[in-house]
Amino acid sequence: MSFLLKKLFIFSLMVMLLAVPGISFAKTATIKNVSYTVESTEHGVQYLHVEIATNRPVEEFSANINPNNPSQLIFRMKDARISSIPRQENLDGEIGRKIFLQEMDNDYIQGKLYTKGELIKSSYRIYALEKDDTHKTDGIAIDITFAGAALKKVKDNGNNIDIGDLSGKTITIDPGHGGSDTGAIGPSGYTEKEATLAISQNLADILTWNGANVVMTRTGDTDVYGPNASAANELQARVNVGNNVNSDIFVSIHCNAFSSSAANGTETFYYAGSYNGRRLAAAIQNEMVNTSKLRDRGASTANFYVLKRSAMPAVLVETAFITNYNEEAMLSDPQWQKQFAEAIARGISEYFNS
Repeated sequence: MSFLLKKLFIFSLMVMLLAVPGISFAKTATIKNVSYTVESTEHGVQYLHVEIATNRPVEEFSANINPNNPSQLIFRMKDARISSIPRQENLDGEIGRKIFLQEMDNDYIQGKLYTKGELIKSSYRIYALEKDDTHKTDGIAIDITFAGAALKKVKDNGNNIDIGDLSGKTITIDPGHGGSDTGAIGPSGYTEKEATLAISQNLADILTWNGANVVMTRTGDTDVYGPNASAANELQARVNVGNNVNSDIFVSIHCNAFSSSAANGTETFYYAGSYNGRRLAAAIQNEMVNTSKLRDRGASTANFYVLKRSAMPAVLVETAFITNYNEEAMLSDPQWQKQFAEAIARGISEYFNS
C-alpha cells in the first residue's frame, strides 16, 4: 500500500510542477548574438546572410512572410530565450533593414526581419546552424535574396540571352557526377563530370539573367556528399539541395553512354506519374532536338533516384552520348556547351510560361 502511495505522491508532485508558470522540462536555447554578412552566389547575385547564434541546438523553427506586409519575414524559434543582447539589430540597409526579437509565451521567440523589397517564397530560406570548422556555435540562419532585382549585376559573359521572365522561380541545377566520380569517359578521354559542369554553369548564367534564383548542387569538380560516398548518400545530398530551398524544379544534367560507340542521340527522363515532370521533360527534349539536330530518343519515364526523391518536378537530361566520337566532340566544345544550355533554358522557360 505504501508503494502505491509513493507513486501517487510523485505523480501529484509532477502535475503541480508542470502547472507552475515558467517551469519547463525542455532544453531551452539562449540567443548569444545576431550577426550578418552580405555574400554573393557563384553567379554574382548578392544575398543577405543572417545568423542567430545560440548556446544549444534549436529543435524547432519556422519562417513565413507577413501576409499584411510582404516586406517582412516573421520567424519563430521554439524553446528559446533572449539573454542580454539587444532586441533590435540594424542590417545592411540594401537587402535587409533591421531585425527585431521578442520573447513570447510558451517559451518561444518571435523575430521580424524587415527587408527593402517584397518577399516571395523563393526569396528566403531558414535552416539550422551546426557546429563545424566555420560555425563554433548552434542556432539558425536566414538567407534573403532578390534575384530579379540583382539581374543587371550579373556580368555579361555572352550568356545573357532573353528567354522569358523567370522572376520568382527557384531552379536547382544538378551537374552529374564530379569529384571522385568521373562519370562516363569518352573515347578521347573527355569525362562526363567535365561536360555536365560546363553545360550547367552556362545554364545557370542564362536562367539567372532572366530572373531565376538558381541553386547548384555543385559549382566545381567536387563531390556533394563527400569523396567515395555510397550512391544513395551522394544522390540524396543532391536531392537535399533542391528540397531545402523549396525549389520549383530540379534539373539534372548528364551524358549518355553505351558499350557501342554507334549509340547516339539526346534523351530526357522524368518520374512516372509526375504530370509536371512530363511537361518539363517534353519541353526540354523538344528544344534539345531542335538545337542539336541529334537523334530524338524522346522524353521517357525512369526510376532514377533524383527523380523519385525530389519534392518538386524533376528531370534528368541525357544531353548526348559521350561514348560516341562525334557527340563527345560536341560535348567538349565550349560553343556546343552553350548551345545545349540555351536549349535546356528555353525548355524551362516554355514550361513556366506556357
